[in-house]
Amino acid sequence: MPLPTVCRLLSIALLAALPGLVLAQSSARERVDDPATLRALFADRTFYGRYADQTNWVEYYAPDGRLAYWDGCPHAGRWWIEGAEACFHYPTMLGGNIFCFDVYRGPPGSGRDLEFLAPGSRPDWIAAAFTRNILPGNVENMSLTASGCQVSKLATTIRERTP
Repeated sequence: MPLPTVCRLLSIALLAALPGLVLAQSSARERVDDPATLRALFADRTFYGRYADQTNWVEYYAPDGRLAYWDGCPHAGRWWIEGAEACFHYPTMLGGNIFCFDVYRGPPGSGRDLEFLAPGSRPDWIAAAFTRNILPGNVENMSLTASGCQVSKLATTIRERTP
């Protein structure tokens, strides 16, 4: 895994572990805590998002629980809803750790569809990641099995779909 990816993931883990250090500018978020609603938000959708450090990412969530993630390199994994949290497992990233997040709808007018916060965070804490666009289906035809760095057409299309 390239060093920038490792550093970005470590910074997300730090944000998740120490969420009270910095407060967001708006707390007008609405938590999505119904498991059926969460499943419906993710299943068969492509999310175009950014991390707190403004690095872009794309992720497709297959209805069967598989996922395809891209942040410059593709990574296959799994997603599921556990209670009121969205959970993700990427075997090829950070030792295969599992990440779970509280999911919030972004504040009105923020340009953020969904925001991901560490479990148990206050609604005014900084989001570890957020979406800027959500489209139905596997828009980028992302592989649900490929992992590792390679040149991808996503490098150009992500700019078109992520404001």
